[in-house]
Amino acid sequence: MKDVRPRVCFVLPSLNGGGAERAAVHILNGLDETRWDRSMYLFLREGPYLNDLQSSIDVVSGPGGSRLRRWLHLRRYLRGTRPQLVVPFLSYFSALSASRGAGIDARVVFNLQTPMSHFLTDADYPWRGRWHRRLFSLVTRAAYRLADAIVTTSAGVADDLVTVFGVPRERIQIVHNPVDLDAVRSMADEPLDPSHEAVWSHPAIVAAGRLADAKNYPLLLDAVAVLRRTVPARLFILGQGEREAGMRDQIERLGLGDAVVLCGFQKNPWKYIARADLFALTSRYEGFGNVLIEAMACGVPVVATSSPGTREIVTAGADGLLVDSHEPDAMAAALARVLTDEALRRRLAAGARSSASRFALPTIAAAYDGVLHRVLAC
Repeated sequence: MKDVRPRVCFVLPSLNGGGAERAAVHILNGLDETRWDRSMYLFLREGPYLNDLQSSIDVVSGPGGSRLRRWLHLRRYLRGTRPQLVVPFLSYFSALSASRGAGIDARVVFNLQTPMSHFLTDADYPWRGRWHRRLFSLVTRAAYRLADAIVTTSAGVADDLVTVFGVPRERIQIVHNPVDLDAVRSMADEPLDPSHEAVWSHPAIVAAGRLADAKNYPLLLDAVAVLRRTVPARLFILGQGEREAGMRDQIERLGLGDAVVLCGFQKNPWKYIARADLFALTSRYEGFGNVLIEAMACGVPVVATSSPGTREIVTAGADGLLVDSHEPDAMAAALARVLTDEALRRRLAAGARSSASRFALPTIAAAYDGVLHRVLAC
């Protein structure tokens, strides 16, 4: 019997640890396999989330090498499998041009996790230079107009596309990232690594995410230095990245050697978060902030700098606190408020656990199913 399920192919550079990669895995897993023929194309077959993909998903990887070689392999793969939908996460231009070049008449749906205007000024990427940024901005404008549809993780990301890049609003769909709440809560009960268990103490603050400029860990470290004048908190940071050396220098300079523990990348961050008194996020910008929802699902109060993504997750005073001023004193004051007020901490924790249910995987997967089928019908 002929398989009449529409074919959908997600395209990513790899499954190395990041919010977009984790979201892609959750979404593709969440799409009903009786309704979709699911596949994922990776330019490089690597990353900690490879084993999280369901066995019924066809995973194909490229040969590596030059950009041209990788692009040619993707085009050949799309021509051979002929998916009806191609959904790139991050590799937008390569996936769009390879799909069009394959001549398969597939719908291309971009999934955008980050405000592009912030992405173009991110100090960790080469296009922060004036001419690189201008060229990339021009290509962005053209590519986003050629995509058949765009899914953004938040209203803030959508607004940025409309106001800065002139993308018609009617071509944008807002669908939040999903969180597998059952998996988070189950894995939260696992024991800590012995070396970290040995230095765990309360009050404990946990932060998680790539050690990158956008996450603004220097702000968090400065805030903890201020906080510790009155509250003997210890900070545990989960993640790895190119800013680690600079962070270690700052920790030493601030005299925080006994107060800050760099835990490296953790496949299961929730076992740390669930034991914390609060979760902190000091990003310069967030398109959404998956880790906030995961912390909330663990029943932990969150304190985050205000940005388009965090404002869409946190209801200030109900399930966490938002810090409008991205300054150490303001962040330290918010941290101290939660850590020194047990009644507030309990109320925020209860609100956080309840709010996280809005982003449950079945709910978000159903929303994606609807969006993708509507694109096919156009």
